Amino acid sequence: MENYQKAFEFYKQKKYDEAIKALSLIKENEQNFETKGLFGLCLYESQNYDLALNYLIDSIVEKYNEKYAKVIEKILLSKKDYKALLGLKMMMYEGQKGNIELLREITKCAQKIKSYDIAIQYFKILLEKDPKDYVAWNNLGLIYEEIGEHKKAYGCYKKSLSLKDFFSPNFNLGIMSRKLHLFEDSIEYLKKAVKQNPTSPQPKYSLAMSYLMLKDFKNGYPLYSNHMTKIMPSFYRNEWDGTKHQDKSVCVFATGGLGDMIMFSRYFEYLKDCFKTIYVLLPLTLHSIIKRSFPYVTPLDSDVIFGRYDFATTPMHILKFFNLDFNFFVPKTDGFLIPDEEKSLSFQKKLFSNNKLKIGINFHGNREGTRTFFNRSMPIEALEPVFEKFKDKAVFYSVQKDESHTECAKYPFIVDLYDEINDFDDTASILKNLDLLISIDSSPVHMAGAIGLKTFMLLPYANEWRWFVDDNKTVWYDSVELFRQDEEGDWNSAVKKVLDKMTSIY
Repeated sequence: MENYQKAFEFYKQKKYDEAIKALSLIKENEQNFETKGLFGLCLYESQNYDLALNYLIDSIVEKYNEKYAKVIEKILLSKKDYKALLGLKMMMYEGQKGNIELLREITKCAQKIKSYDIAIQYFKILLEKDPKDYVAWNNLGLIYEEIGEHKKAYGCYKKSLSLKDFFSPNFNLGIMSRKLHLFEDSIEYLKKAVKQNPTSPQPKYSLAMSYLMLKDFKNGYPLYSNHMTKIMPSFYRNEWDGTKHQDKSVCVFATGGLGDMIMFSRYFEYLKDCFKTIYVLLPLTLHSIIKRSFPYVTPLDSDVIFGRYDFATTPMHILKFFNLDFNFFVPKTDGFLIPDEEKSLSFQKKLFSNNKLKIGINFHGNREGTRTFFNRSMPIEALEPVFEKFKDKAVFYSVQKDESHTECAKYPFIVDLYDEINDFDDTASILKNLDLLISIDSSPVHMAGAIGLKTFMLLPYANEWRWFVDDNKTVWYDSVELFRQDEEGDWNSAVKKVLDKMTSIY
């Protein structure tokens, strides 16, 4: 292997181009793990990372080498190829089964790419080797929580806390206790978490949600509205104190998701007597219907930096300043947004000229951004009992506005309105033509309730705070009824309740 020896000498002298030339003279059938590995190292040093990766992987597959594996790891990290990195770590562990730190790296990588089965498998191995690893117990709980195994998550958090009383398990137990409807426990865990990390806004916000689930407006709402202030953009300034300034302007920074913006828009009227000009920062998709419904409001694009106002506030502060406890009074529960009549008529002629029952469906919601969103979506197949019962006397219309709308193709009797909807003005005009909307907890429910459409909402067992617990109706919308899972993940129980109700009235 004369060329290999030459190449190795060039490599030691950092003459990588010469080393690559020497290695290139070795015939392919004469190459082994050593020549491939050295080739990979030289290519890496020459910054030819893609080709280096190929040679190094071929080398360690033939015979594992720790040095080559570390170089591969650097390349994969630079590429952010965590899936390949996970495979590498698992290969590395096969040769180092006593390496607990490597086990931790595997679980961390698997968790990052949401490879939950692998993460759970290696967490169990890790905890067999080190049962007092309180961080691992806590992180295993996070995985179980994300896949909807709430009781297992709760057990992991409790185990972590029993090993060490620190912020993370208290915070996580606060959230998980709420999801299991252990609200008083949730409040106590979250109070501890706030004491342990007083500068973090998250435990205060979560504590607010636990209070609000119990309809405790007094304790929950100030924490909730204060959290909204903390997540405002940098140009949020001169926060309104609740007093009248009838010659001044206010800018309302609409917060949360689209559903929040729709739901809380009913409170804009309380600002009419307090300011001369009312600006509202919100996404363009809502501008038309908000302007039509509240002509005294000037909508502005939330993606634009706007500073020409005197005072700033959020919709949540309106409730706090006017002490609008939702236990006693919610305005405009029978509809407060106004669809475009001309557009509604146009849709009616184009899509709804039939004598059948017109039923809208929405089965998938946003999972990103918060732990409360993990469990809101359901497979379209869960609605099959409704389809089977009503497909002959109803037309089903999907108002799904994300890639999951393609699931509708499985059912030829569903009219997919994905291409018809460009903004919420279109959504409202379409909903105006329906007899009923069946939906998971998502913004179309709020729009349907805001225009007064009869809506059956399917809720997970661990629902978002504003739907409270055990209620079948909601304080926010007269036209919306709630149908809850009997236990977490059990969409069949919620759908059966909807079907029973539909059978009794249609």
